[in-house]
Amino acid sequence: MAKKPSYEQLEQRVRVLEEKALEHERIEGELYKLHYAVDHSPSAVMITDGQGIIEYVNRKFVEITGFTSREVVGTNAADLGEQSPEEEEKMWNTIKAGDEWHGEFLNRRKNGERYWERASISSIKTQEGLITHYVKVAEDITALKRAQDELRASQEQVYEHQKRVGILKFANDMALQLMHELRNPLVSIGGFSKRIFSGEYSEEKLTEYTRIIFEQSKRLDQALSDVLVQLERAAEQV
Repeated sequence: MAKKPSYEQLEQRVRVLEEKALEHERIEGELYKLHYAVDHSPSAVMITDGQGIIEYVNRKFVEITGFTSREVVGTNAADLGEQSPEEEEKMWNTIKAGDEWHGEFLNRRKNGERYWERASISSIKTQEGLITHYVKVAEDITALKRAQDELRASQEQVYEHQKRVGILKFANDMALQLMHELRNPLVSIGGFSKRIFSGEYSEEKLTEYTRIIFEQSKRLDQALSDVLVQLERAAEQV
């Protein structure tokens, strides 16, 4: 017949059981806090198995996508996005190697609307280092993307406006330069033409005046040609 445990032994067993119960209660408390923190995180959190099948999504994911937890758990996470085969392969190669992946996804909400998210994906491993699950933490950056596109478009408009203003200023400078270049030749041509038509000068003087008019005409033609070349170059930049 087995010997009955002593009072001291029974007391020791009770203390051990109480300690185990307290430890279990502490672990449950830690797990509850962890679950609460993840479920109420300001970022969308998704947990999948090793093949990408969704096992858990938090409240933020539901808020962003419009899908309920029941609607997505058990489905493939890839079905919610529009990654190219090359991008998807690169992502899988990274996380299967145990490294953390960072990037952007173009996904679809329940209503069919597309949205952008910035995400990081890391692996959950056993003590032996085997990957069992993946965790994705993401944020909706659709509004940021839209703002960046609007800023880029605005900057392009400003650039085009500045370029047009620059060309107009250049054209104005060319016009002023042309007026300066033409003034003296035109004055000379007008003055010597008046002398020729007056009939008061010798044949020798008329020949000289004609030569001067011809030279000034060539100067005018060259000035016009130079300005036209510069204007054509400016027009090519528009």
